Amino acid sequence: MKLHKLRLTLLIGLPLLAVALVAGYYFALHTLKQQIVTALGQTGEMGELRVNLSHIQIDKLRIKASRAGWPTPDEFRADQVRITPDLRSLLSGTIEVQSITVENAAMTVLRGQAGVKILPALLEKPNPRTADAASPSGPNVHIHRITMRNSRVDFYDATVAARRLHIPLDQIELTLKDLQLPAMDEAVALQLQARVAAQGRLDLTGQLVPANMTSDLRLKLSSVPVKLLEPYLFKGKAGEVRGGSLAMDMHAKVVQRKLNAPGHLTLTQLELGGLSGLAREALAAFARAKGLDADTKRPVDLDFTLQGNLDDSRFSLNDAIYAQGGLAVLKLIGLGGSGDNADKPGAGIVNAIQGLFGK
Repeated sequence: MKLHKLRLTLLIGLPLLAVALVAGYYFALHTLKQQIVTALGQTGEMGELRVNLSHIQIDKLRIKASRAGWPTPDEFRADQVRITPDLRSLLSGTIEVQSITVENAAMTVLRGQAGVKILPALLEKPNPRTADAASPSGPNVHIHRITMRNSRVDFYDATVAARRLHIPLDQIELTLKDLQLPAMDEAVALQLQARVAAQGRLDLTGQLVPANMTSDLRLKLSSVPVKLLEPYLFKGKAGEVRGGSLAMDMHAKVVQRKLNAPGHLTLTQLELGGLSGLAREALAAFARAKGLDADTKRPVDLDFTLQGNLDDSRFSLNDAIYAQGGLAVLKLIGLGGSGDNADKPGAGIVNAIQGLFGK
């Protein structure tokens, strides 16, 4: 009799337990779904959000520009975003997300005087004067892995010229590991490959802490059109570069807000034109004296180091880049060198040329 009751209990109890587990599973997923919808806020739109036993899938996701003056109508678009959570964590204080996979995305990144802005609609905290004091800050989220495939990033730099410099990156394959939200105060592993302006290549690997910019990154560029990066070589000018390509290998570290980034730069098939005034005349005169063409296409190699304190108002990364780019072009025509030129013959003309490049 007791055995019969036990069997009956198991026959009734096990299906009920299974139903309860499935119901709890779906409740947890729908809880995450609601949190996603809340996080998107007023700037987010989606074609469809689907929940199944293993993941949440968002089709046709769009994050509209959240501020005036953004370079594009959207901060982010993606054909598909798939989120795979750790279900045991969905009702806890920290949500563990095993993976987020993004397919066919387009994202805009803006560099301004206040720094680099990426997805401000989602990642920037609201103004405390206008935010609802009673609104929750949201749960802590640990994302183990983010993968972006076959995607595009449009980078705009508003700090180097009167008009925003636009650098397009496509064929992006990006992997981020161990992202902690909203604090972003832990190291994130990064691996990025992309095509630059339809012909160059970019590889970026290493790790960084987004909250304080502590980082250890290796950047490699190859076959990048010099024309695209002209504002970094000629301060506030345009039309100086006719052609050429750039390759670079740089190892950048930021520790306690101090940058140290040694690297190697190679310019190939560089053609210059349109320089005016004393700088152009001096450039041609020195080139003729050395038996060189001012628009020579011979390769030039340059070792350089970018250094500075990110918290020092006198430090400008742009100015540091201008100086190194200028030295590369000076070296191309045989004028480059180390140390102070003040005691060298023709120093005034050399300094005038260096001034053209922002040194």
